[in-house]
Amino acid sequence: MNQVVLQALNGLVVGSSLALVASGLALLFGVLDIINFAQGEFFMMGAYVLWLVLGATHNYALGFVAATVVVGIGGGLMLQLLTQPLLEKAHVLVLLATLGVSLIVQQLAQNVFGGDAKLLPTPIEESVDIGPITYPVYDLVIVAVGLGLLAAGFFWLRYAKYGVWVRAVAQNRPMAAILGVPVPRVYFLAFVISSALAGLAGALLAPVTSVFPNIGGPVILNSLIVVVAGGLGNFRGAAWIALLFGEVQSLGSIVMPPVVVQLVLFGLVIVLLALRSRRKTVLVRL
Repeated sequence: MNQVVLQALNGLVVGSSLALVASGLALLFGVLDIINFAQGEFFMMGAYVLWLVLGATHNYALGFVAATVVVGIGGGLMLQLLTQPLLEKAHVLVLLATLGVSLIVQQLAQNVFGGDAKLLPTPIEESVDIGPITYPVYDLVIVAVGLGLLAAGFFWLRYAKYGVWVRAVAQNRPMAAILGVPVPRVYFLAFVISSALAGLAGALLAPVTSVFPNIGGPVILNSLIVVVAGGLGNFRGAAWIALLFGEVQSLGSIVMPPVVVQLVLFGLVIVLLALRSRRKTVLVRL
């Protein structure tokens, strides 16, 4: 019983952080019809920004803010400059471009920071009793921040002016432009939010795992699975599937090796796609 409760909580930690990365991917696809293969590297960059800020200031709050802002603005500008000229061309060119960014950023991190893992102390050392187990408070903070941001994103898309503009551009770009929506501004906003979510997720998880150049590889793979299963462009679907993904992965590891759990997850995604209606998904659907 103790193991089940522990793994269920671990699944929430994995799922909520994965949901931040995947929902950013879904938002970007919904608005611009592109998939960013560099999202895993933005996750990695967020972890390194936190590591650098901690080395200089020993301030975790500043590190989390810096990771979000630096990766959000830097990644957003990088994506816009790279993909904007390719938006009206074949989609494969955008995919290759973001894949190139992924490889370049990963190699730069290897050259600058080295291949060794950087270990970070946990910002909150306390633990709390939850039923039959004692669980780290910081892991619960990760869950709370992840779920809080996802809920905020849902209400932002539904009620805020820019959120409504994002949905309008995603559903009918030409009509939104005719009605006065600043489409280029919405594009840049989507780039920044998508990158910032990945950067913050990387910073949040860095003290729990470690920081190294290849940390983004499994993240982008799992995020792509989640986005496809949740419906390309479906912000809410990506969030829910990510939470389910984390739970299945954690609870499944109790009775199965990790490789078998991954195969089971692939199988569940295939079944979900087979059962889903063939109608076109409404982009950035709530």
